[in-house]
Amino acid sequence: MPDPDDIQDYVEQRLTLGHEDRSFEVKGPLNLTDKAHRAKVARAAMAMGNLRDGGFICIGIDETRMREMLPGLDDTEFEQWSDFDNVSDALARYCEPPLTFTRHPLTLSNGVKVVVLAVAEFDDVPHVCKRDSQGELHRGAVYVRPRGKPESVPVPSAADMRDLLDLAITKGVREFVRRAGQAGIPLGLAPAPEDVDQEAYRAEAARAWGEPSQVMADILAAGHTDVAVRPAAFDAGRVDPAKLERFLLDHTVRLRGWPVPFVDDGAGRHRYPGAVGQDIEPRVVPHSEAWRLCTSGQFLHRRVLVSDLRHLEQAQPTDPSSTGVVVVWDVLLYMVEVAELGARMATALEVDHVAFDVTLSGIANRELVSGDWQRELHGPYRMASNELETQLGVSTTRLVADTRTVGVELAQGLLRQFGLGVPDQVLFDWQEQVFH
Repeated sequence: MPDPDDIQDYVEQRLTLGHEDRSFEVKGPLNLTDKAHRAKVARAAMAMGNLRDGGFICIGIDETRMREMLPGLDDTEFEQWSDFDNVSDALARYCEPPLTFTRHPLTLSNGVKVVVLAVAEFDDVPHVCKRDSQGELHRGAVYVRPRGKPESVPVPSAADMRDLLDLAITKGVREFVRRAGQAGIPLGLAPAPEDVDQEAYRAEAARAWGEPSQVMADILAAGHTDVAVRPAAFDAGRVDPAKLERFLLDHTVRLRGWPVPFVDDGAGRHRYPGAVGQDIEPRVVPHSEAWRLCTSGQFLHRRVLVSDLRHLEQAQPTDPSSTGVVVVWDVLLYMVEVAELGARMATALEVDHVAFDVTLSGIANRELVSGDWQRELHGPYRMASNELETQLGVSTTRLVADTRTVGVELAQGLLRQFGLGVPDQVLFDWQEQVFH
């Protein structure tokens, strides 16, 4: 289940941009008992369910008043859409196989009430409409969110059908590789090549980061993660410079609300020699990051720790002499997202091995805390150094087959340096509750 604070932050960020996108749609105030209203939401939900990582439907906001975040739901509408069982029953009338979603009743910062439906991507086969409804829905139609105008429509082109089929095929291949591994059938699990190109990647990263902007200086001054995801072998021309942005958008990960990386449509991109990027400051909501994608296929990401941007009651140091905290779930969930991004990029780039370099910086005299009332640590675990590093090389086959295990390994590479010795299974259970 996506974190409620992340959902609210993401929703308000999207609304202030003033337009919908492929993974975010708004619907004005609707009554759940109205058949036409139910059909409109069902169409949007099926389309989101047929999109990689799914998407969000914000009920209560008019498309023409997104920046104002108005008008909101009245008390009756808010109660109707907040009832999971009733919403689930209403959507199940139209969709086969049934949708997987969570609902999030929210009061926005301007006091307006909305309900957000976070719809997960389909499990095995795409969602198909199973009944007609007043011109809004057509039995047998497959609804998608096309690349052009963000709307929920029947598959409009061969390109959009190819996107949907590619997603289904990719899911099937990943499941086959996973099952083959469980059955003891090796599939391309060759040892990782010697990392002879590390210096070339470091030089490329130095060029891509360039001279720090004020936003970048603020990131570097805070507690932050510094991540590099790269193919094992260096090839400066692996990605066409003109296709960098499209490549990144096609493989962005949205497992818990905030995309990784977050591409801010309201701000310009920066071009560097062999790279494109963006530095994002916390303008509307508490979130700050910077990213670069290089023509070698190397992805670079700097992201401020959640505890440096948001006050978390459940994430306070137990030792008053600590200068701050590092939150376990922030590290864990982010590393799982990074691993998923690596899997998608490696598959698209058709490379055999991927390397992850992760640095946790600005953490001197900070305490590692759970950040979850239900999972307290028996610390204190405090770091004297200002920086921790972990590296992991993995075959694309293993990364694709067992992505979340790789994410847990990356997280453990950092957490164990604090002295924390929780079993992997604890972290598996934790991330499973969030990502399903």
